[in-house]
Amino acid sequence: MIAPDISPNPSPNPSTDLLLARRAAAGQADAWDELIDLYGGRLYNLALHFAGSREEAEDLTQEIFLRLHQNLRQYRGDCPLASWALRLSRNLCIDHYRRMRQERRSVWMSDEILAHIPGAEDVQARAQWREEIEAVHSALREMPEDLAEVVLLRDLQGWSLEEVSSYLDIPMGTVKSRLHRARLDVAERVHARFRSRWTERNPADTSPALEVSPC
Repeated sequence: MIAPDISPNPSPNPSTDLLLARRAAAGQADAWDELIDLYGGRLYNLALHFAGSREEAEDLTQEIFLRLHQNLRQYRGDCPLASWALRLSRNLCIDHYRRMRQERRSVWMSDEILAHIPGAEDVQARAQWREEIEAVHSALREMPEDLAEVVLLRDLQGWSLEEVSSYLDIPMGTVKSRLHRARLDVAERVHARFRSRWTERNPADTSPALEVSPC
C-alpha cells in the first residue's frame, strides 16, 4: 500500500529520504526501525558529548527521536535526511546543555564520555590526561556562557564557524573574537591548575600547555 503524501509541497520525484520520512511519519513501524538503525548510533554519540553520563545520554537520545517523530511531516526532502535530523538534534542537545549548566555547578565527567576522547595508552599518563580533560570542562563551566558555548560547539563538537554563527545568530567576526578569548581563558585556567606538573615535564617551559590556535 502506498503511504499518503504528507509533504506540504510534495516533490514530483520524491527522494529515498523523503519517502522514508513519509512512511515513518505515517506510522509504518518498519520505516521507523530503519530510521533508528540509520541514525541511532550517530545521534547517541552526539547526545553523549552534551550529557553527563550514559544514562543521561540515553534519555536525551529518546527525547531526540521523539522530537524527530513529531517533526517528520515538516521534512520536505530539500536536504539529506541525516543533515536535517542532525540539525534538529543539535538544537535539542544545546538546550539540554544550557539547562544542565544552570542546574549543576559541580563538575563531573563520566567514564563513558572520557572513553570517547582519544588518550594516552600508559596508565599513569592516561590518568593525568583524564584530569586535564576534566579540567577543561571545569573551566568551561566557570566561564561566561557566551564564551563557553563557542568552545563547546567549535572545539568539542567540531562545528564549522559558519554553523556556530548561524546557530547562535551572531556575526562571524563575533564568533572568532569569542572563540579566541575563550581559548585563552581555558588555557589560563587549566595551566593554573597544572602549572607544577607541566613545569616538572619541561622546566624551561612556563607557557600554557594548551595551544591557542587561530580560529
